[in-house]
Amino acid sequence: MAWMHLDSSGSTLIEQLASLLIGSVLITSLYGYFRSELYHVLRLEVQTGTLEDARGALDIMIRDLREAGSWGGGTVPSELGGADDPNNDDDTICNRVYAASASLIHIQMDLNGNGNCADTDPRENVRYELTGPTGTCSGSNIIRRNGDCLVANVVPAISGKIFTFYDSNGADLGNTPSLRAIKRVKIAFSVQVKNPDPKIGGSLTSALSTSVEFRN
Repeated sequence: MAWMHLDSSGSTLIEQLASLLIGSVLITSLYGYFRSELYHVLRLEVQTGTLEDARGALDIMIRDLREAGSWGGGTVPSELGGADDPNNDDDTICNRVYAASASLIHIQMDLNGNGNCADTDPRENVRYELTGPTGTCSGSNIIRRNGDCLVANVVPAISGKIFTFYDSNGADLGNTPSLRAIKRVKIAFSVQVKNPDPKIGGSLTSALSTSVEFRN
């Protein structure tokens, strides 16, 4: 009665279901791992790119501030009015620091020594300020350089404040400093970018800070 002998070489339904369950668990675990690693790399790339752009902008600010009060002709030139004297005030000469507050600094220089502090090549009359966004510059706050967007998605370290001013003794001059007393400027702000991982959401934040001492 050989035909009645059972064939034990196959697998039972229970064994197949168990194998399917184990495979599903492994695939789910691997998917979770690779997804986590993928978004980790994306977060690093996005945050690094944003930070590099902000550092580049900060380098421009540092360069300009270090040149503030550099008079190529050896003496402070007289103001010419108009762009050379934006506020049309009572000053008769160009100013190393033309205006300063917690959210603004306006500096002048005469790098080419032609007696005009309003040249645009090289840029000799520079104004940095924290303002609201524009159609092409995103975020609740931006930093502008002479009206143009320099840094987007800015978050001030203290609400509305990105500049801190110090005198030659290191004393904090407050948010409305005496312009002639300013010797050093601290710049501090953060930049934010949207987290690429939709499961986590929120924003990625990178902080930047530096101090610049005037040469003159």
